[in-house]
Amino acid sequence: MTPLRDLSLEQLRAHAVKTFRRGGGSRPDVLLVRLNGEQAVLKDYSQADPWFRRLVGPLSVRREARALKQLAGARGVPRLLRVVNRDALLMEYIPGTSAREVPPGGLTPPFFERLYRLVDRLHEFGVAHCDLRSEGNILVGADGEPHAVDFTAHFRRGRRWNPLSRWMYEKFCEADRVAVARLKKSHAPDLLTDAERQALARDRKTWLERTARFIGKSVRHISRWLLTRPGKSGRGRD
Repeated sequence: MTPLRDLSLEQLRAHAVKTFRRGGGSRPDVLLVRLNGEQAVLKDYSQADPWFRRLVGPLSVRREARALKQLAGARGVPRLLRVVNRDALLMEYIPGTSAREVPPGGLTPPFFERLYRLVDRLHEFGVAHCDLRSEGNILVGADGEPHAVDFTAHFRRGRRWNPLSRWMYEKFCEADRVAVARLKKSHAPDLLTDAERQALARDRKTWLERTARFIGKSVRHISRWLLTRPGKSGRGRD
């Protein structure tokens, strides 16, 4: 029997059994593929608009693969199974539901405690996620455990001789923790601690946060405007 990790991109797509997110514009296809009882998630930019696929897709694939390799062994992170080609990578499938789909009140105090531990674990491995504000990037596993997915926007801890990079890394780590507080405020505001309320009150008020958010939005808008066809920019829920 041929395992999934040995198949070409075309063969993998032929074994897709579920679409988590449809690609096009600046978005990748995110597919569940299955063969002989083996399952994996395929993230594939080959269906994005041509210029975006050529210029940005390979960069996104390399960035996410690099983060997953650095996080190998970290519980709560999908394993990288294989970089298929410049357009796609294959990852471990984690059964569960995104936090976005959980109704208010459905996330328990122990879940948030474990989510904070997961975020601390990412940071111990030297990776800040940078996009946990999107609730779709936090999964509630079938076992009730939190998982983090989609590391395209990550920021890695800089070397000791690079104090600016390390300072920025600490700021992005803080933003990851604030994202957990934001999720708690959305789903269970009565569970917020005084420290979390203070962190949320500071959120979006520093020049770094405003500048980073402005740069991130500008890069996304410009790349979509230049590299995707009108009406297919990939806007919408990620």
